[in-house]
Amino acid sequence: MKQLTRFLTLCLLLTGVSALTGCNEGENAASDLDVMELVEANLNNFEETWATGDGSLLGAFYAEDAVRIASNRQKPLYGRKAIADHFDLGFEQDANDPQLSLKLVAARSVGNDLILAVGEWYGTSERKGAWFNLYQTDGASVISLFDNAMTYNPTNDLSQIERVFDEEYVGEGSDMVNRAIERYDSNLNAGNIEALAEQMFEVDGIQVTQNGIFQGHEELVAGIAPPEDGVTFTAQGYGYLPVADDLVLNWGGYHAKNNEGALLAFGQWGNLLRIVDGDIILIVEAAGVYSGN
Repeated sequence: MKQLTRFLTLCLLLTGVSALTGCNEGENAASDLDVMELVEANLNNFEETWATGDGSLLGAFYAEDAVRIASNRQKPLYGRKAIADHFDLGFEQDANDPQLSLKLVAARSVGNDLILAVGEWYGTSERKGAWFNLYQTDGASVISLFDNAMTYNPTNDLSQIERVFDEEYVGEGSDMVNRAIERYDSNLNAGNIEALAEQMFEVDGIQVTQNGIFQGHEELVAGIAPPEDGVTFTAQGYGYLPVADDLVLNWGGYHAKNNEGALLAFGQWGNLLRIVDGDIILIVEAAGVYSGN
């Protein structure tokens, strides 16, 4: 990750190489603290606004062209208005007073005034899950460019659900996306979880799923479960959005089927990736099973 390096020259002149390292560490810690404070303030405001039950107010937390993925939908939400309308629909369907608590697990700058954050949410009736957000910051506040929220351990009767698909993405970067999907699916379906973590994720990469939040290769290898015998996962891309010279957002859908072709699970994913030598590698992977509620 790119870190701020202000005052490096001053540190070098004053105290030499060893002091330079110490100055860097202190500065990075301060920067990380600032990032955490910015995100925490945003989450606190979001919780307070959620309690009003007004989707239009919640929409103000998102950029005009933001993308949101929610586990109770089969297709992404595109734009602030669609996101706000979806919140309003949820409030109308929930007879109880709206309740939401948000926990921040990790947040860090990825450069270019962008901040990634992951955490957990807690709602009514013991419902809970995880989330990933990519924010843009002006130094005083943040606004969401991309949001992916999923439910922990959802239960669903898929036989009663009619599948809905978004249009498969074929534009800029689609070759990189398709290569990455092929590598990911191949390693996952073969049970090569260590290879998946090493080939597909940065060293401090993060996965956010209905099974929890895993950070770094060691946690990824321990936490990612290979599919059961006879089960195959397949993914497809829905969208691709460059957010910096070497950073992109990429999202899509996936499903799992057995040898007989029976649908076992499906959902959506939305990732932050870095372009490296003509390919993309995961900074954050966020994938949730369709929850239907």
